[in-house]
Amino acid sequence: MWGKRATGRRANRQDGLRSGSVLRFSAGGATRRRSNMVLLRIAFVLLIALAGLVSAGILAWMGARSISQYLFFQNDIFHLRNLKIVCDGEIVTPKHINEYLELNSCSNIFAFNMAEGRATLLNKVPRIKSAEFARRLPGELSITIHERLPVARLQMGSYYLTVDQEGYILGTSTGSKNIPVISGHELSGLRPGVLLEERKIMKALEVLTVCDTTPVGNQVRIKNIDVGKAESLEIALADGEKIRFAWTGMDQDSPASRDNLENKLGRLAESLRSAASRGKKIAFIDMTTENNFPAQEY
Repeated sequence: MWGKRATGRRANRQDGLRSGSVLRFSAGGATRRRSNMVLLRIAFVLLIALAGLVSAGILAWMGARSISQYLFFQNDIFHLRNLKIVCDGEIVTPKHINEYLELNSCSNIFAFNMAEGRATLLNKVPRIKSAEFARRLPGELSITIHERLPVARLQMGSYYLTVDQEGYILGTSTGSKNIPVISGHELSGLRPGVLLEERKIMKALEVLTVCDTTPVGNQVRIKNIDVGKAESLEIALADGEKIRFAWTGMDQDSPASRDNLENKLGRLAESLRSAASRGKKIAFIDMTTENNFPAQEY
């Protein structure tokens, strides 16, 4: 009997443990369900609030746009009355700009998108270096075009391509033959708008730029620059002088290299003046060294 009662109590305790476990599990599940429902309600409320804000923002944007349309784009006060186009070059004309931008169809100065107009010109017209736009109230649109100017003609076999000081190909040569020629390169397939990257050509352009922008150009009047040699430029001047030319830092792009170039060209100008003062002309001079330039005179 004692043994049976003990067995019964153990059984009751075991049943009680199992029952308690079940109750606790059920209570935890109910708590989680209530928490989930609360979170769902909060999320729903937040979504409704967010949708309201988005709707309000859209309405505000549409309202502001409508007001802008009324105040600016559709307002007769800002009707395009005067179109002023100024071009500083010889190739691109105001008529070209008018056609590229289709300005005849523009009736309001605020309806014209200046950023898109600038991008259109720079992409379609290689000769344009920069384009400036301005609105002058109440009804004037002003456009100023800065054209790329040719500093050299790039020899391409049977024809020439003009190029500006930055290395942009402008087009076939139709201008003055007094523009210096760059020869001796092996480039092909060039077209207007391409930016040259060949280092020897860029160095030749740098020489021409210094001659165009400093007093040294009064004596050093370049007719041709041959870039075919690896370590030097072969320069022919207008009066027939031949110069083998190089400077310290020639293979670098730095202020020091530019200073060395200007100094070397200055010394070339001095040599030309010195020969002229003695009633001579230089037939050939080697300026690849730093000092004591070998020269032939006649």
